[in-house]
Amino acid sequence: MATRPTLPYYAPPELLPGPLPTVAEILASKRRISHEGQTPVVLVGEHYAVKYGVRTSIQEGESQLFVQQSTSIPVPKVYAFFQGDVPGYNFKISFIVMEYIPGTTLERAWDTLSASAKRDIVSQLRRHMDELRSIPSPGYYGGVWRQQIRDRDFERPSDGLPYPEPEITGPHETEEQLVEGMWRCLEKAFTRYEGGPARRERHLAYFRRHYHSVFKGHPSVFTHANFFPGNVMLRPDGSVVIIDWEHSGWYPTFWEYCGTMWLLDHESDWDELVYEVLDEYEAEMGWFVNHRETIFHN
Repeated sequence: MATRPTLPYYAPPELLPGPLPTVAEILASKRRISHEGQTPVVLVGEHYAVKYGVRTSIQEGESQLFVQQSTSIPVPKVYAFFQGDVPGYNFKISFIVMEYIPGTTLERAWDTLSASAKRDIVSQLRRHMDELRSIPSPGYYGGVWRQQIRDRDFERPSDGLPYPEPEITGPHETEEQLVEGMWRCLEKAFTRYEGGPARRERHLAYFRRHYHSVFKGHPSVFTHANFFPGNVMLRPDGSVVIIDWEHSGWYPTFWEYCGTMWLLDHESDWDELVYEVLDEYEAEMGWFVNHRETIFHN
C-alpha cells in the first residue's frame, strides 16, 4: 500500500538509471520536451525528464508516485521531487524528476494510426482507467493525501493558482461540499457579470440549485482530471504511458468523463472511441461543460 513520502523525496539509489541531475544541470538544459511557459519539462542526460517552474507543485509528484505505487498503470517513474533555489526568484521552485518516455503523444500520432492500432490503444486505456477507479477510496474529495484540489475549476483566473479558501479547494468530506466549492468559484467569476446585481444573484441561485440537484450520489474515485490524447505518450512498441498528473486526485465518478468531453476538439475519430474508454455521464456533462465555459469565458 502506498504511503505518503517524506519531503524532499528521493527514490532509492538502486532504482535510479544514473546519478540524479543537480539543479544547475536542470536549469542548464536546453532540450525542452514541453513548452508550457512557466512549467517547462526538460530532458537532462538520456534518462531524466524534469518538470519545474513557478506553477509546478510537489503535489503533482506525490500524485504520480501514488499511482505508480498503487497500480500497474504505466506512468513515468518518479525519481525525486524537491524544492530548490533558482536565480531571479526570491522563493524556492519545485522540481519533479521522472523517467524520460521516448515516443510521441497520442494527439500527434492518432491520425497516422491504423484502425486496429487505435482499437488496441483504446483497449489499453480502458484497462488503465478501470484500474485507476479501482484504487480503494478514502472517501473524501480532494488532492492525494488530503491535500487541496488542484483542478483548473478551482484556480484563480488572475494567476492560475488554487483559491486559498478551504471551502473552495478542500479537501471536502462530502460531494455536497465539493459542489458548493464549484459554485463558489462560479460566484467569483461572476464579479465580471454585466447583467446588474439583482439579475446576477438570481442567475447564481439558478446555478446553485441545479448543481446540487445534478451533482449528487457520486462516490470519490481517483481521477487523472486532464485526460486527453495530449497527455498520453505512445511508445514505439505501441504501448501507452499516461502523463501529466498535475490536476489528479479524488473526485466524483463523473469528473473524468465530463472533463474529457470538454476537451474534445472534434477533429478526429478519437471523439467516437473515447466513449469506450470512460463510463458516460450524459446528464452531468451538460452542466459540467456549461460550468467550465461560464468560468473561463464569462
